[in-house]
Amino acid sequence: MFAALCDDDKYITEEIKKLLLEYAKENRITIDIDEFESGVELLNSENNYDIIVLDFQLGSTDGLTVAKELRKRNVLSCIIFLTSYPHFMIDAFEVNTFRFLLKPIDKSKFFKAIDDYVKIVDANYPITLIQNKELKKINSNEICFIEADGKYSNIHLNTKVMHCSKTLSGVTNLLPKYCFVRTHRSFVVNLHYIKSYSSDTVYLSNGEAAYLSKNYQKSFRTSYMNFLKKNYVRL
Repeated sequence: MFAALCDDDKYITEEIKKLLLEYAKENRITIDIDEFESGVELLNSENNYDIIVLDFQLGSTDGLTVAKELRKRNVLSCIIFLTSYPHFMIDAFEVNTFRFLLKPIDKSKFFKAIDDYVKIVDANYPITLIQNKELKKINSNEICFIEADGKYSNIHLNTKVMHCSKTLSGVTNLLPKYCFVRTHRSFVVNLHYIKSYSSDTVYLSNGEAAYLSKNYQKSFRTSYMNFLKKNYVRL
């Protein structure tokens, strides 16, 4: 992930940077960060960012003006506005703002915003696989679970199974880590599709099941509980 931080207050920039790095560590992802003190500096950058954290008040050039210029240039980055003044919120949505956060920054709300962005990107991000010597594209949210088949793998979708020339690890490395979890040396499941589980089996909503081995019980349960908490399920 590539993020840009634009705020004329260095203290705020440093605070957001620390939060992003903490989020990256907790979620085992890499985040590269560029820092800017003015909207002009950001607009002069030639880099393409996944996320832009932008202060609404930037001295001579306000954040909304900067965001409008970015959209004119067809920049599709996720924009998260920061401000001390909530009455600016309505104006912010003129530029398809992803989230509007008030200062001082609440860590849980900031992490929630990044979580939501990652989920949207992961769910709609197509992966390309080889099946019967043909390239096939599928979205990660279509996959219920993956099963090892020797040096190959079987990808179980809602209504069909795709035989893939990649290994289980090879397929798993292409998928978002927050919702694809190994339950057995031969199985990786999509947490979105779990209906229930027992001491040795994970039952999926498509009617199929995956093995749950003793070696993976603890890590699976931890991942699943964290997943449920982040998706607003009361535990």
